[in-house]
Amino acid sequence: MAEIHPRTATRRTATLCGLGAFLAVTLATLSPAAAVLKPHPEDDDRKASALTSHGDSDKDRDRDRDKDKDKKAPVAAAPKLSISVDNGRTAAQEGDRLTYTVTVNNIGTDKAHGLDLTQSLPTGLHFVSADGHGTAAKGQVHWTVDVPAGKKATFHTTAEVRATPEDLLRLATVACASTKGDDKPLVCATHSDQLPAGAAAAEAARAAADPASRLWYAVAVAGLLALVLAGMLFLRRSRRRAGARRSSS
Repeated sequence: MAEIHPRTATRRTATLCGLGAFLAVTLATLSPAAAVLKPHPEDDDRKASALTSHGDSDKDRDRDRDKDKDKKAPVAAAPKLSISVDNGRTAAQEGDRLTYTVTVNNIGTDKAHGLDLTQSLPTGLHFVSADGHGTAAKGQVHWTVDVPAGKKATFHTTAEVRATPEDLLRLATVACASTKGDDKPLVCATHSDQLPAGAAAAEAARAAADPASRLWYAVAVAGLLALVLAGMLFLRRSRRRAGARRSSS
């Protein structure tokens, strides 16, 4: 058996150890398991970015869906209407019975469905009757009506004038039309009749504003004062004459 030199044995051992280490590193690099067990940090960033992008895309889709719903369900336009109320008079007083005509006209191109039509009943105006199934409640007459495009609907109310406040100059009523469930009216119209207090106030204002009337008033007052003075002088002379007659007798 040949004898191996110690240095030669050491070199062989070092060479074998280096070769083994090289093979181990090579296998670890090429192994799929090692790739799975040791992911690169950039891979985690890519996954997180993908999840965030997926969540954002879901939100965008929901937003787009909501916008589509809004486009598919547009808000209905308010009907185009005109309205009037009149009783054919300009003055009224206690005891008068007034008949009002309320007319609502659809001047639009769409049917006005379920309109709420009202006429106010002010203080001093007592409800008597209404056609078209009109009902009175809380100081108003109410109707519910459908008006086709280009058509009109007409209603009548009868009311009696009762005692009114002394300082009330005119008796006014207001008619309005609104869509069902909406407190804000679409159109309104008013009619008023002059009361006796209003007529008296108007006459006084007219007299105060007319120069001729003021002159006539001044002449009338002066004439009245002259008559009073003349009467006083006449009475004084009469008393003096009577006193003189008594003295002479």
